[in-house]
Amino acid sequence: MKRLFTITLCMVAVCAGAQSLPAILASIEKNNTRLAALASENAAAVAQLGSETSIVGPTSVEYSPFFGNADGLASSELIVSQEFDFPTLGAMRKQSVNAQRHVLDLQYQTERRDIVLEAKKLCYDISAAVCTRNLLDQRLLTADSLLAATTTSMNRGNATIIDVNRIKMDRMEVNTQLVQARGEIATLASQLQGLNGGIPIENIDNLVLSREPACDKSAPTLEQEIAQAQLNAATHEIKVAEKGWLPSLTVGYRRNTDHNDATNGFLVGVSMPLFSNSGKVKAARARQQAAMKQMDDARTEAQNRTRALTAEAQQLRATIDSYDLPLMRETLALINKAVRAGALTVSEYYNQADRIHAAMLEQISLENKYNKLMCDLNR
Repeated sequence: MKRLFTITLCMVAVCAGAQSLPAILASIEKNNTRLAALASENAAAVAQLGSETSIVGPTSVEYSPFFGNADGLASSELIVSQEFDFPTLGAMRKQSVNAQRHVLDLQYQTERRDIVLEAKKLCYDISAAVCTRNLLDQRLLTADSLLAATTTSMNRGNATIIDVNRIKMDRMEVNTQLVQARGEIATLASQLQGLNGGIPIENIDNLVLSREPACDKSAPTLEQEIAQAQLNAATHEIKVAEKGWLPSLTVGYRRNTDHNDATNGFLVGVSMPLFSNSGKVKAARARQQAAMKQMDDARTEAQNRTRALTAEAQQLRATIDSYDLPLMRETLALINKAVRAGALTVSEYYNQADRIHAAMLEQISLENKYNKLMCDLNR
C-alpha cells in the first residue's frame, strides 16, 4: 500500500531551526529604527526638562562708558549680576519635571508596545502561512502518490483517463496555492525584516507558533497610565504656576569710575511677576481638566474594548473547538486507503477530500484570527 495521507496539526507544532517568538520580538525591539529615533527624541526632551529645574537664572554683565567733550573717557559703570529663583519654586519645578519625564517614558513604552504588537501579529500571519504551505505540500505528495497509483491502474484497465486528469487538475490547483502561500510568506517576512531595522530574521519561513495564551486583563492599560501621568503632571504644573508670584532674587557687583576715582558696591534686587502669572495659572488648570477627562475616556475605552474583544474571542474559540481535527485526519487516511483499494472512485474521493481540506484551511485561518485577537487583548 502506498503512503497514506497524513496531516500534522500546525498550530501547536514548533518547526526545528526557527527562532522562538520571544527571541524575534527582542530582536525587533533592539533593532527597530522608529524606537531608536523616539529614544533619542526622549533623551533630548529629558535634557531640556532638566535645564528647567535649576534655580540659577542668567548671569548679566553690563559696562557703560561715558565720554566728555574734550577729555575722552570721563566715567564708566560696570555691573555684574546673577539672578536666582526662589528656592521653593525650584523644588516644585523639579517635581513637575519628574512628572513630565514619567509621561515621556510611558509614551515610549506605548510606542514600543505597538511596534512589538505589530511584529507579533506578523509572526502569527507567517505561522498561518507556513501551516498552509505545509498542508499543501502534504496534499501535493499525496496527489503525486495517488497519480502514480492511478496511472498504473489505468494501464491495467482498472481506471480511466478521466481519473488521471482529475488528479492532475488537483495537482495544478495545489501548485497554484503553494506559489501563493510561498509568496505570502516572503511578503510577510519582508515586512517583519523592516520592523527589525532591515536585518533578516533567520529561518522565519519555518516559523510555527502555538496558540496565544490569555493574560490578566485587570491591570490598567498604558493609555490609562499615560492619562494618569498627564493628570499628575498637570497638577504639579498648577502648583508651580500658583507659586509663580514668588520673587526672583538678583545679587551682583557694581563698580563706578570717575576720572581717577572709583567706587565699588553690591547690587541686590527683587523681581515680582505681579501681572504675568495669572494667565499661567488659568492655562495650567485648563490642562488639568483636560487630563481628567482624558483619564475617564481612557478607562471607559479600555473597559469597552476589553468587553468587545473578549466576546469575539470566546465566539472564535467556540468555532475553532467545533473542528474535529483528529476525525478529519482519520477520514482522509481512510478514504485514501479506500480509493487505492478500489472501494472509492477518484471522483468520490475528491468529493470528500476537498471538503476536508477546505475545513482544515479554514481552521488555520480562524486559529490565526483568534491568535491576533488575543494579541490585541493581551497588549
